[in-house]
Amino acid sequence: MSLLNYLEFQQIDSSPDDIPEAHRHQDAISLDEPVDEDQLENFWDKVITDIHNDPDWFNFTDEN
Repeated sequence: MSLLNYLEFQQIDSSPDDIPEAHRHQDAISLDEPVDEDQLENFWDKVITDIHNDPDWFNFTDEN
């Protein structure tokens, strides 16, 4: 006998969120900002170097 036959959905709470407007996170982004390509490339080079220096890093191309 399955217990799933006895499950019922709960009623949706109709009360409004209790988060004050001042505490809500507002994300205003602008995609018009210029990108410094050299800085971005240097950042990703450091990320790749950091990944390769991680002792737990695993290169999947090494699989047999």
